[in-house]
Amino acid sequence: MTPLPVLDTVSAGAVSRMRDLIEPHVLRTPLLRSKRRGPADSYLKCENLQITDSFKVRGAFSAIHGYRSFEPEVWERILRDGVVTCSSGNFAQGLAHVTAALGIPYSVVVPESIPEAKRTQIHWYNPRSRIVEVPYPVWQQTMETSRYPDLPGFFLSSETNAYVSLGLATIGLEVLEDLPDVDAVLVPYGGGNLAYSIASLLRDAGSEVPVYAVEISTGAPLTASLRAGRPVAVPYRSSFVDGIGAGFVIPAQFERVQHRLAGAFTVTPQETADALSSLAFTDKIVCEGAGAAAHAAVLKHSAAYGWKRPCAIVSGAVIDPDVFLHTLTGARDTAGR
Repeated sequence: MTPLPVLDTVSAGAVSRMRDLIEPHVLRTPLLRSKRRGPADSYLKCENLQITDSFKVRGAFSAIHGYRSFEPEVWERILRDGVVTCSSGNFAQGLAHVTAALGIPYSVVVPESIPEAKRTQIHWYNPRSRIVEVPYPVWQQTMETSRYPDLPGFFLSSETNAYVSLGLATIGLEVLEDLPDVDAVLVPYGGGNLAYSIASLLRDAGSEVPVYAVEISTGAPLTASLRAGRPVAVPYRSSFVDGIGAGFVIPAQFERVQHRLAGAFTVTPQETADALSSLAFTDKIVCEGAGAAAHAAVLKHSAAYGWKRPCAIVSGAVIDPDVFLHTLTGARDTAGR
């Protein structure tokens, strides 16, 4: 098979070819118009309905099949030594699904604070997964360096691997095809690869649609780093929004996104809970906290920015049922006051 174009950029041509490669393995998720009334006709790209309930599986499939198709030496190493990654949950599940299907040895480094629902799901997708729980500083270092020498295998970064980025960018390709007159795309920002990939795809496709990152106010390092013009650390407090929010940005990711994004918004846990409730009761969509964050920003900023057809990426639906119900109850109680 002819190699893909140079992988240090996300080109529309390379993304289109990657979509052809992973199309048999992932879903083309629906793009729905929200029933929530407001100043804009807001749209929802429902990656919560993706295989493994998260957009991350696109990147997992694109990386594994990218090496399998285009880099035989790396593929032989993966088959021999297995694959290692670092994740807070959703990429770990996506890669567990892929490695189980292909019989590849699999290890994942996770923070000790990983939600039980996500730990359980990793083992559900691949019962042979080796889960290594580490203190948060060790997990942060692993995310930043894409290295964990204590584990054998090929390290696959969910945030900076070129094949992963091409897979994630297929979401942007689908948004452009399904909503040609979209005027803003809002993306939840955790490690940042989703925002980078979509923004890069839109730029290369000749689109001037702005892409905004959305962070949770209890840990918004990108917002602070953009303001400072360099990566900075911020205080972090955990909340039910566990898929995004941190005390740090990955330096290499910051260098990639700072000139591609139109900006960054922060939403509070309460605003996110209200959006989660709206998605559940108005749009009949179940998602996790991070999955509701972009919609929360759309609800908060559409009037001020004059958006008419913004699209929020609903990134995933991996949430503990008790947390989901507790969050909905709190949001409904607040709305009723």
